Amino acid sequence: MIELRGSHGDDAREPHGETLPRLLRRRVAEHGPRDFLRAKRHGVWAAVSWSAALAKVEALARAMMIRGLKAGDLVAVIGENLPEAYLVQYAALCAGAAATHLYPDASAAELGHVLKDSGATLLFAEDQEQVDKFLQAGDATAAVLGVVYLDGRGLWDYDDPRLVAFDGFLAEAPGDDAARAALDARIAAGVDSDLAALCYTSGTAGSPKGVRLTHRHLLDNAYRLIASFGIAAHIDYFSYISPAWAAEQFTGIGLSLLAPAVVHFAEKPETVPADMREISPEFLLFTSRQWEMIASQIEARMLDARPMRQRLYQWAITAPARLRWLADALVLRAIRDNTGLARAQFPISAGSGLSAEIFRRFHALGIPLKNLYGSTEAGLVSAHWGGEAEPSTLGRPLHIARSVGAPLELRIAADGELLVRGGAGFAGYHGNEAATNSVLDADAWFHTGDAMHVPESGELVFLDRVKDMRRLAGGSTFAPQAIENHLRASSFLRDAIVLGDETRGFIAALVNVDAGIFGRYLERRNIGWGTFVELSQLDAVLERIAREVDKVNAMLPPGSRIARFATLPKELDADDAELTRSRKLKRGVIAERYAVLIESIYAGDESCRLSVNVVYQDGTVGSVDAGVRILSTDVAALPA
Repeated sequence: MIELRGSHGDDAREPHGETLPRLLRRRVAEHGPRDFLRAKRHGVWAAVSWSAALAKVEALARAMMIRGLKAGDLVAVIGENLPEAYLVQYAALCAGAAATHLYPDASAAELGHVLKDSGATLLFAEDQEQVDKFLQAGDATAAVLGVVYLDGRGLWDYDDPRLVAFDGFLAEAPGDDAARAALDARIAAGVDSDLAALCYTSGTAGSPKGVRLTHRHLLDNAYRLIASFGIAAHIDYFSYISPAWAAEQFTGIGLSLLAPAVVHFAEKPETVPADMREISPEFLLFTSRQWEMIASQIEARMLDARPMRQRLYQWAITAPARLRWLADALVLRAIRDNTGLARAQFPISAGSGLSAEIFRRFHALGIPLKNLYGSTEAGLVSAHWGGEAEPSTLGRPLHIARSVGAPLELRIAADGELLVRGGAGFAGYHGNEAATNSVLDADAWFHTGDAMHVPESGELVFLDRVKDMRRLAGGSTFAPQAIENHLRASSFLRDAIVLGDETRGFIAALVNVDAGIFGRYLERRNIGWGTFVELSQLDAVLERIAREVDKVNAMLPPGSRIARFATLPKELDADDAELTRSRKLKRGVIAERYAVLIESIYAGDESCRLSVNVVYQDGTVGSVDAGVRILSTDVAALPA
């Protein structure tokens, strides 16, 4: 059994039993007129000071209380990342309640599940699209007393009495001394063990479970980042991922108060690249899939460049140390500026594994990308901090505040599973004691379900989920996610799922091509195409993918090499339940949906006729019918 132990931090910004509302008031007393939130509206960056934010938060809290929100209740929020969503959560906390957020692309059924499971009594919805989901959720919405919408366009003729505009709701806030005193009493009564947020798990294996995150837990995790990375006060933070993701609760909600930080919000998802370029944030936390997409976008621009610029780029990212200054001046600085990463001190990847190839690519560009590992339940566990980052690892345990509890302890069990305890600890699943007891043992060790190992460097290396570790019929073992990370390192591949188990004699893969990258690739070769289905099966595409698979195979041991593969005729989609909202693979769903193709791969067929149902954005259901070609690789030709 392998054990690692973290340590206490020495940063003065310890939580000391604080709650978020009291900390917010303290920050206003310290920094009242300084900017707290900045949002792009109608092409212009608008700032909200600490004082103005608190005034709106307390007005929202009083309006919630007059509507009947009680201490211990839940407020739900669905929509894009907007300052109002964060102010609503702070307001709920001031009123003694908690918040649960949903990803903006959550379906009506997913919204219904969260509303029913959490027992939320108020819902804040961004616009007509989100209100429609609420109305479609049916009986699951019975406990909801009010639905507050921010954007009223298209809602003029809606007659549900529970609907109210955000400004109208805010106007309901009583401003008398009694209402203010009642709010003061709620804030004073709060303790750090109170529930602050309910974050739902990805649901890769069944229905999502609500993880209880306390004030203590949010501020504990914010401190872990501040003390371990050395994050300075008033750092510019870019908020992009929904606070439905626990990591955004720790950063956008918690760290923004504890550091404190200036939180920036893009105007809309489509303007994120341009908005990032304008603010050039110092601290940003993206999922590994988003870093992969940024890397692909850089590669796509290089495909559009003239041959001389392409050669200059290739030279710059491989230039020796003595010439880095020249590479930076000629090429790299401009790339960082164009991607909005010129000032990035703490660009962090979290959520799932990131390949070492992508990691090295960013470092070659002069972008100090860092890996961060954690879970919704255990919080942030390890990261690259305090030295050189080894791309294949997830770093060392993070610092813990003395006022919170014991340092982090990490244990690798006999079956390779990582166990964690320390810090604020896991407060359990909402209303699900059996599920809590299944992952939290009597000695307070949280069983992560992640298979890890620790090399001589003493840093964690992620393999896969324990349940997803595979063995072939011949006895060879392999970690599917590790191979998938290598495949996604190619800018030509958007997604990949690796196949194989005890009933199979070899490893196979289903891949999604990146239509944007291949569009440029084919255009330069004067090859036309119409639909995604057609593109995915073109000779030029399959030949290129075969080369990418060969590159990955050359890095893998013999027992882990891909023998056959096929390119899917549709993109994997969360709306089709093939991915979670954070773009993690739902392996069971994919295995069932593409069973015909998988059987053809293992039967040795050269092609397969596939029909797959798809759900379009308007909720209608259609199907993709296509002939899918299956290719074999020459794994026997590779050295052992």
